[in-house]
Amino acid sequence: MNLTEIRKWETPRNCQKPKEDQEAQPLNFTIMSYNVLAQGYIETMPYLYGKCNEENLKWPDRKNRLFNQFKISNADIVCLQEVEADHYCKTYLSYFQSQGYDGVFKQKTQGKIDGCATFFKKCKFSLKENHSLEMLKNGIDLLNRDNIALISILTPIKNPDKQICIVNTHLLYNRKREDVRLAQLQILLAEINRVTCKNTNYFPVILCGDLNLTPSSKLYSFLSQGRLKYEHLDIKELTDCGSQKIGKTFLPKELYISDSCQYLQELKQNNCIEEEFFSSGTLTHKFAFKSVYNSDKFPKVRLNSTCHELVDYIFYSNIDEKLNKHEKQELTLLERLCLPTYKDCLKIGPLPNSQNGSDHYYLEARFRWNCK
Repeated sequence: MNLTEIRKWETPRNCQKPKEDQEAQPLNFTIMSYNVLAQGYIETMPYLYGKCNEENLKWPDRKNRLFNQFKISNADIVCLQEVEADHYCKTYLSYFQSQGYDGVFKQKTQGKIDGCATFFKKCKFSLKENHSLEMLKNGIDLLNRDNIALISILTPIKNPDKQICIVNTHLLYNRKREDVRLAQLQILLAEINRVTCKNTNYFPVILCGDLNLTPSSKLYSFLSQGRLKYEHLDIKELTDCGSQKIGKTFLPKELYISDSCQYLQELKQNNCIEEEFFSSGTLTHKFAFKSVYNSDKFPKVRLNSTCHELVDYIFYSNIDEKLNKHEKQELTLLERLCLPTYKDCLKIGPLPNSQNGSDHYYLEARFRWNCK
């Protein structure tokens, strides 16, 4: 099956039409998220790719296919995961700079070979701030992994007073440790809140990456609905079954991150009641995230970002739509690049292959940003 027959632009059914605002200066832009598969993992775990053609696993061939995909996409913002540190400067950054981009990179901790890289076209955006988050916290079992995140604040060249937050992350892979991923999300959301909250006003956020969670998971529900009651859930898999249950406390208070996914300092500045900060049994957050690849046909039609399932996402948020009901919508999803369905993936076969340079498919979306 030819991927070009599948990977076409479409307008999702749940898209809202952009609102005309004569005062706004609309900026259309595209964003890509792609787990490019670090070459070192192919070499150290070849058993995962036993069904692939060996020629398709060699770095020179994979690099050519990956960079051809970047060229075809020509996205304005590119968020990559599993970028090998040794390849970043001499391969990725060199290529993107030659195409008019600038970029930032953060390597995973604990000696891991890869990290996340975010690139943006200099003709459209400039980098105002860049923050890197390490999810390794000494002495805390839930946060003893090497995962990281990049949080970049971009401003449009034509309207430098406006800001948008681009988050690029790669969460824990272990499918049996939903609790670890939830802890990673909690500190990530707290950091996004800290960076984007300016005098209680938020600006648009796009969250990209390999989140290693599925649309049916409680973590997906938490991101999209802004609420998760963790008390009495299984201590590792966050299911309603299991003999060991989570109590009222999830992350230790010593981190100063509340159950509303905010740092204690920000809460005190907003005069919140301290007794509500911790040990509530429920996590909440202020971002009304929507998934670009939210399917109204799920689970009848399963979209995949790997051979087996959907684990990669582009989420977007317009300030806090639940609390600021009269806030005008700044960021509107226009189109998305189609992902293959589960049945398509069975026909395409294992990845990487002669058409796709990674064991993931890339995600891409087109937005309109009403900058004032």
